[in-house]
Amino acid sequence: MSGFPATHFCKKCNKETPHSEVLVRQTSSYDTDKTLLGRIKLFANSIINGGHYYNMDRYVKCKVCGTKELDNWGNEFE
Repeated sequence: MSGFPATHFCKKCNKETPHSEVLVRQTSSYDTDKTLLGRIKLFANSIINGGHYYNMDRYVKCKVCGTKELDNWGNEFE
């Protein structure tokens, strides 16, 4: 992605189109535990890791056709 507004090559449109960036939190092992203790662990995990981007997935979404594509760069804990 480069410039403003951000453009990215869309595989569906087969050309450079304007895209938006969406950050989505990766699922945690605590997400499946629905008990009170599991919810407390999830809350503590989100407070400790809050504000950090290593547990997020970066998606780019085409503004023309709406296709969403995973676009993570780099390695975890880089």
